[in-house]
Amino acid sequence: MPAQEEFLTNWGNQALSQSETGIRLAIAQSASNLKEKGYSESEALDILGANDTINFKLIQSAVESAYGKEVVASVEEKKVDESYVVPTSYKEVAAAVENQLKQLGPKQFMNKLARSKSPIMPINEKSYNSYLRLASLAVNDERSMNQLHGDLKKWFEESMYVSVCAAKSSKNQIRVASTTNGKFVATNERGASCDVCLESGTCSCSKFTQGHFGDFGLACEHIVAAADKVSPHQRLLKAITEVNNTTASIEEEVENKIELLNSKTIMRS
Repeated sequence: MPAQEEFLTNWGNQALSQSETGIRLAIAQSASNLKEKGYSESEALDILGANDTINFKLIQSAVESAYGKEVVASVEEKKVDESYVVPTSYKEVAAAVENQLKQLGPKQFMNKLARSKSPIMPINEKSYNSYLRLASLAVNDERSMNQLHGDLKKWFEESMYVSVCAAKSSKNQIRVASTTNGKFVATNERGASCDVCLESGTCSCSKFTQGHFGDFGLACEHIVAAADKVSPHQRLLKAITEVNNTTASIEEEVENKIELLNSKTIMRS
């Protein structure tokens, strides 16, 4: 494995491992709390599973561990769109690349990649024309599309590598602060700042906007720095809050139904 690809893989795996471990602990604690309150294993699974922002398999495993038995949900697992995740390999953005080609056509596609103010592919005219011919064929030919993906991979992973290195560079000194609306402000050593939103994976910096990073699913160094800041600590707190809010909401709903049932019983008697 090339050093650059290994670096991206290790960085991504470390962030994922830390975040998932924290979320597992949060779910396990919530499952234990529900057990102590007298909920059955199936009720606990339904309550925690109602929060569709958390991986259902992790919830099921935590409930089974807390109750010491296998649990089957009474409702189907919800499928939801995930929040933006910083990509660490080309395969994670390949679908976005393909969609851009089909939506824009070969010419505009290549202009976005190679003729923007901050191009992902800073190539000369000869290389541009070669890529344009390949992109034109790839629109309707699977073999050409696979070849295009293979040729673009090095450029995209180079961009990912540069963003991660720039985010971690002591020279850049990128500082990240959260704002009241759940977004972040990233400031560099020169005092220049930009707005970052991790939910949508967007940044207001010129590199991100002028290089069309968002269209291709890429992250600039400010998004990487913000993602490092919130993983695992703030994401863990968010997970705990969402679990607790869901639990409280469902408990209130159950209590309201019991109260309504009791009032009807009294009226009938």
